[in-house]
Amino acid sequence: MKSIAAGLLLSVFSMAPAFAALPPHYQRQAEILAALEAAVDAFGIASSVDSITLVETDRFEVKAGNCTLMVNIVDSNEARPESWVGPRQFTAQPTEPVCE
Repeated sequence: MKSIAAGLLLSVFSMAPAFAALPPHYQRQAEILAALEAAVDAFGIASSVDSITLVETDRFEVKAGNCTLMVNIVDSNEARPESWVGPRQFTAQPTEPVCE
């Protein structure tokens, strides 16, 4: 009987949503997608993005045609409990495009 109760308890906990930090490759994917979205907003829909390059931690260079801009990944200022666990909360902030 104890093993049935333990099994039920374990299955209940396994069905609860988990809010853990993302694995590094999924975190990077989230950052690239945010950088792409920010760049499309900054360049406008008429300019297609040609490349996204990570130039340093939390900084992407985005090129569209002869224009370039930088997108900075900035942690959100949202207050969280001290023992908070979960995916990184951030925003992507583009600079002004520089065109040659």
